Amino acid sequence: MKSLPVVLLSILSTACAVHATSAQPQDAVTVNAPSINPESLKNLAPFPKAQAGFQRYVIHVPATGNDDNYQVELIAGKTAKVDCNIHRLNGNIAEKDLSGWGYTYYEFTTQGQMSSTMMACPHQAETEKFVTGATKLVRYNSRLPVVVFVPNGYELKYRLWKAQEIVAAPVN
Repeated sequence: MKSLPVVLLSILSTACAVHATSAQPQDAVTVNAPSINPESLKNLAPFPKAQAGFQRYVIHVPATGNDDNYQVELIAGKTAKVDCNIHRLNGNIAEKDLSGWGYTYYEFTTQGQMSSTMMACPHQAETEKFVTGATKLVRYNSRLPVVVFVPNGYELKYRLWKAQEIVAAPVN
C-alpha cells in the first residue's frame, strides 16, 4: 500500500515573527511586504480607525497569482513572564462586517486572564514568552488588507499558509 502525504497546508514562514504593523498614529500604515498589490493600499480607506484602548494592525499580503491556495493565521497575544508550564491567553478573535462595503475586519478581545498547566517547575525561573490566545485562519486576499483591532498592551503576529499541490488519488 502506498502512503499519501497527510499534511494539507505548509507554513510559509517558519517563525511567528511580527510582520503586522501597528498603526501609529492611528491612521498611519507601515507597509511591510515587498510586492504589495496597490489595490490593497487603496482599499484600506473604508476601514475604521482604532477606538480608544485599541491598536489597529494592518497586514498587506503580497499578490500570489492564486490567492485561493493561501490562508493567513492571525495570532494575538502578549509577552509575559511565565514559568515552565504551558500558558494560554483567554481571548477570542471575532470577525466583524464593515457595513455597506462587504469587507471583513477582525477584533481581538480578552479580559487578560491566562490559564496554564500546573506542573512543578524545577527551578522556579521565569522567562519571557509570547503567550497566545485562540488563533484564527482567514481568507487570503491580496487585493484587500487584513485589518485587526487589538487592545493596548497586546500584539498581533501572523503566519501565511500555503496548500500543497493536489495529490493524486491512490491506486488500488
